[in-house]
Amino acid sequence: MMIFFIIAGWITMARLLQKSIRPMDWLLRNSGTLQTCSNILEKSCNLHTDLRPQQQLVIRVMEKHELEEKTKIITQMVNDEGWNQCWNWVKFLFTTVPNKCYLAEINSKLIGCAASFDTGIDIPTQYIGYIVFKPEYRNKNYYTTLSRYVNNHINKEHNIIGNVINRLIPFYEEKENLKKTSLYLTAYAGTLKHSAFNDDEANSNIKVVPISEALMSNVFQYDAAIYTASRSKYLNAWFNSGFTTTYVAIDEEGLVLGYTTLYEVEHSYRISPLYANGLHVAKKLLAKVALTIKDEKVMLYGPHNNLVKLANQHGMKELFQFTRMYSKQDIPIPLEKSVYSISGVVQFI
Repeated sequence: MMIFFIIAGWITMARLLQKSIRPMDWLLRNSGTLQTCSNILEKSCNLHTDLRPQQQLVIRVMEKHELEEKTKIITQMVNDEGWNQCWNWVKFLFTTVPNKCYLAEINSKLIGCAASFDTGIDIPTQYIGYIVFKPEYRNKNYYTTLSRYVNNHINKEHNIIGNVINRLIPFYEEKENLKKTSLYLTAYAGTLKHSAFNDDEANSNIKVVPISEALMSNVFQYDAAIYTASRSKYLNAWFNSGFTTTYVAIDEEGLVLGYTTLYEVEHSYRISPLYANGLHVAKKLLAKVALTIKDEKVMLYGPHNNLVKLANQHGMKELFQFTRMYSKQDIPIPLEKSVYSISGVVQFI
């Protein structure tokens, strides 16, 4: 009789596993991780945790008075998924960019979050991101619950954009009715050595100066042409945040040819953004960055076609790939000459 119950239990467990664990669901919940496919497959062997009963999940909007406390936890969750961010940036983002941060809690304990950000462009557009969970809560269907909640509470009249890991594009096209754009993004990490940049005579008329020595209004105007909207208030706060270093490339007449911002994260530096009128200007800016950080590791995240040559020249390692998707309207971006690493502002551009 005991053997009968054991066999019956095995059969029941097998049926539950077959019904409750779908590879696409699991990939969706873990789309924020910077893992190789082999690591993902290895991790999928432990999906039996999905069978545990889901505890009562409470979802609410973060309040202003708790921003400092909650953003510290959010930063840790982001870094646990491999994104290598810093608290200064996360706090700055949620303080400066209009947003709604949805907190997922169990017994008043923060276990995950998601956020929608107002991009500030003329076409009312929200960027959806920062969907992260603590490791012990990732494979228990909470991701789906939170995603549906956010989807039900965002303004359906607005254009929705997001950066989707490439293997999940069919899912978002079918289930979320999102359309993919031609903006194909790749993240690279590596070391920039100043000696690797050839400061040839052809580019001698380009001067790279700290943001304090550039005419700020010209930088704002240059940025607006790329971002497709003016964001001078945000940029002023970004340049003067206390944890960023910004350099501007100008010609002999003071005309802005590009700019880049550098800030330190947990294990390296991030270059975000890197805008330049051509590869030669981008190299000038990166040479200055390399001189500043003295062979430390950096990360760039931008349009693949613009960034791949630059990354390969410096032996940088490809980390992951995404594609921009949208719900109503694509946002045209002047990729042909300007964007080498996208802005940190909700990774829109």
